Amino acid sequence: MLDDQSIIPLYYQLQELLKEKIKGGAWKEGAKVPSERELMEFYGVSRATVRKALGELMTEGFIYKKQGVGTFVSKTKIVQNLIGELSFNEQARQQNLIPNSRVIFASFDEKLPKRFRNILQLADSEQVYKIIRVRLANKNPLILETLHIPEKHAPTIVDQDLENMAVFKYLEEDCQINFTHSTLDIEPILMDEFESKHLETEIDQPALSLERIIYSNNYAVVIQKRIMRGDRGKFSLTLREDSQNRSNYHVGLEFTE
Repeated sequence: MLDDQSIIPLYYQLQELLKEKIKGGAWKEGAKVPSERELMEFYGVSRATVRKALGELMTEGFIYKKQGVGTFVSKTKIVQNLIGELSFNEQARQQNLIPNSRVIFASFDEKLPKRFRNILQLADSEQVYKIIRVRLANKNPLILETLHIPEKHAPTIVDQDLENMAVFKYLEEDCQINFTHSTLDIEPILMDEFESKHLETEIDQPALSLERIIYSNNYAVVIQKRIMRGDRGKFSLTLREDSQNRSNYHVGLEFTE
């Protein structure tokens, strides 16, 4: 139960308790959440405490409200593993979801940022493809993905069926690219007009921005950027450490004022 003597605010205690009911399966997907009055009486807290706890859960995407009907548990968030599998399609299928894509743009990037050209170690004359796709699971838009791939690594990639193909599988099998490792920067953002339009949500909704640089040995070969809806997905990270491979994994935090 809640501890009114704790330094932790009551709303936050209630928020975390209700969140565990959802994560633990006590409250199933689509189930109606008890009313404010029911929660007030059961936990012995004020209406303001209940409303703030429910509001935070709604912001995090755990629950949603139907006007005039009530509050309900949201669909289970889709999990993407940050280490290992690069394929969105494979990770979706592992969760019994049907993946597909919608192509927004696929051509040369005529305004390639200088930073990208430096990362990919390209001469000014070398062309880079830019592919923008919306990644969907069970027809629900989840991720806005942008790929930058040098033409020399995949000369005919934009001629492929980008709505149905697994790009990284194509790069490995058809283009003979041996992926060895990647670096990843994660940043919380609020979606702009372009992102919210294609992910079918409101402007300034919370999301995660992930920029991944993928290498073949010592050379960067792909730059991948993903904008994921905060209310429909989450990322997982598994770290292993042993005496022989301790330096293989590094997690760092960078803060800006």
